Amino acid sequence: MILGTGIDIVEVNRIQKAVERWGDAFINHVFTPAEIEGARKFKYPYQHYAGRFAAKEAIFKAMGLSHLTWHDVTIVNDADGKPICHDNNRKFKNRLLISISHSRDYAVASAIVEE
Repeated sequence: MILGTGIDIVEVNRIQKAVERWGDAFINHVFTPAEIEGARKFKYPYQHYAGRFAAKEAIFKAMGLSHLTWHDVTIVNDADGKPICHDNNRKFKNRLLISISHSRDYAVASAIVEE
């Protein structure tokens, strides 16, 4: 049973500007070490940061919980490259499904919360 859905889109350039302006302070505030490590494997990491940013926003919308923080979830890829979400604090028991896509200019993500 679906309990909630969320979607978010972000301009890659917006995330790039935030990283360039605030550097590691922004990166460490929004992303977990695993997400940072994953993005830094790429020559152009901003699309990957933007995808994770959009995914977290979509998850927050789908969960409908105002007390979630950026570090409550980690978004990584499984062995097949599929994005998956880890609940870092075990605050919720439901299953989270996510999808992320990005182009040069935009990143979009959707999240579904299942019982």
